[in-house]
Amino acid sequence: MDLMQVLKRCEVFVGLTDSDLRKVAGLPSWQRNTHNTGEFIFHENDVSKDFYILDEGEIRLVAIVSGNEAKSLTQVPVDTITKGDVFGWSSLVAPHSRSISAICVKPASVVAVDGAELSELMDCDHALGYEVMKGLVRVIGARFRNVCHTLGSGNRLPLLE
Repeated sequence: MDLMQVLKRCEVFVGLTDSDLRKVAGLPSWQRNTHNTGEFIFHENDVSKDFYILDEGEIRLVAIVSGNEAKSLTQVPVDTITKGDVFGWSSLVAPHSRSISAICVKPASVVAVDGAELSELMDCDHALGYEVMKGLVRVIGARFRNVCHTLGSGNRLPLLE
């Protein structure tokens, strides 16, 4: 895995120097996982441990909401994650609980790092941490705009188990 190339494609790490990227790439918990279509990577309300970057495939972020009928649940699409996009940012921000679910819509290769480990690096190197957080705020802001648009359009998906 050429982790440096994966990190360079990632919006969250766009403001980092090559030296900073090597520090991030040097974290020992990095791992690569593959996921099949229909597989949930995590569910809403799970404890958020890992921070993810999609290397290949497609992931859909969805919120589960109550429908018009009693006990009716539907999925509201929040965002579609494509190559180079991040997800699982709540592993970097307390209370470290997933606010949405992530489901694989095309076979995917994902790299993940322990959020506590990345947070510790960010705490030790404030300039690096500041750049990562600026990138993270851009991502979260874009997702919030997507949610507002989706809710306004009434777009819903059938609930997948």
